[in-house]
Amino acid sequence: MYVEPNISKNKDKNIKKKDIFHMDYDKSNEIFYNNLYFCEQKVVLKMPLMGLKNRIRYDDIKIEEFDITKYVYLLYYD
Repeated sequence: MYVEPNISKNKDKNIKKKDIFHMDYDKSNEIFYNNLYFCEQKVVLKMPLMGLKNRIRYDDIKIEEFDITKYVYLLYYD
């Protein structure tokens, strides 16, 4: 479901100091998400960007527990 960020294991200490923005893609629902990861809480705020097969509700925001070191991402950005 996720594509890995270009973040090496050596940078994990720096990652935990700030929140991270990244994009991911949900294969089963074919939806792109813009995500804000809160490092200290290990929680991600998922905001839908675009659905490929179905219309999406842009107010359908998800909050999930998440460990960023276990996944990969389509795009990481500041």
